[in-house]
Amino acid sequence: MRGFSQEFPEAKTFKLEENFRSTAHILDASNAIIAQDPSRIPKTLYTRKGAGKPIEVLQFSYISEEADAIAAEIGRRAAAGCPWHDIAVIYRQNRLSRSIEEALIQARVPYEIVGDVGFYQRVAVKDALALVSLAARPDDRQSDEAFRRVANKPSRGLGAKGLGAIELTAREQDISLLCAVRETRLSQKAATALTEFERVVREVGAQENLSVGDRMRLLLEDTGYFDMLRADDSDEAATQMENLAELADVADRYRKVDHLMEHAALASGAPGEKGKERVQLLTMHRAKGLEFRHVFLPAWEDSLFPGNNARNLDEERRLAYVALTRAMEQATITCCDYRQGTSSIPSRFLDDIPSNNRIRHWNWQDGRGSLSSNRPTWEQTQRELNALGI
Repeated sequence: MRGFSQEFPEAKTFKLEENFRSTAHILDASNAIIAQDPSRIPKTLYTRKGAGKPIEVLQFSYISEEADAIAAEIGRRAAAGCPWHDIAVIYRQNRLSRSIEEALIQARVPYEIVGDVGFYQRVAVKDALALVSLAARPDDRQSDEAFRRVANKPSRGLGAKGLGAIELTAREQDISLLCAVRETRLSQKAATALTEFERVVREVGAQENLSVGDRMRLLLEDTGYFDMLRADDSDEAATQMENLAELADVADRYRKVDHLMEHAALASGAPGEKGKERVQLLTMHRAKGLEFRHVFLPAWEDSLFPGNNARNLDEERRLAYVALTRAMEQATITCCDYRQGTSSIPSRFLDDIPSNNRIRHWNWQDGRGSLSSNRPTWEQTQRELNALGI
């Protein structure tokens, strides 16, 4: 736009400033954030919808508390009459959906991840579940599908011909595919690798004193699955490693593999139920052009949003503006003191929101609320950290 006005100085600019979607509190907060972008052509949106509800700013100690609170509040708003599809959780990066997804599963809230697959539909997650399932029932033919999925991950020289031979042996002797490995003539490479694979699977599966999560970690390490991902320097491999770490953390809650598999089956069904309204989970980029009555914006913390790259600060501001203005009636912003073992501070964008446009800042851990205006600003927090040499 700036280039256009410079090239055509006599052109007239008509600003479309009336907003028909959001309430005044939401627009005032959004305008205050985007006003700090020096490259933006000045424009202030207004609405005739009335003030509406102020922005909720909620701070938690840990991400599990944040996720549980969001899931619970979504349930309350749905119970009050809001359709599931009119509620959205909008985040900066796909990986930030994980804790929310888990909380929604536990709360039995139907959801859909827009533009991505659910956690339990991801390849590495399915592979890890197959490994622990196979280790739990190595001699059961019900574990055959798990064997087919992971027997050649990483490559053990098992091709279609070798797998066909194992399948034939299993049918003739009425044994599981894992048992059939030792009874089948295979190439030397495949026979050696699969015999070692069977040993690891049986050995780890027998360690019932360990949590399912620890058994999963051992299987992924000792079968070479982790090494396969470590040898791949792609972003996708790094994401798969993160997914496996998260899955193992979930599995730590269980002593029995059956209980984990039941949880995974429930989770796999949650986002994909046909014909049922669902809460929308999506990134800020994918949210452009959409609107929802209620919007939850998790993980508004410095280094996450905005990110560490100061050159992209203005773009991050524009994303904050987009995310907030998706809300028609109510927007809730959340942040945590600790995320993935690292201390965090609230996003500097929160300090741009006028105090009369945000409602309350909670410490979920002790349940005592304090006015948002009493929260230290991002600049104050930075000064305190610098004074401590952090």
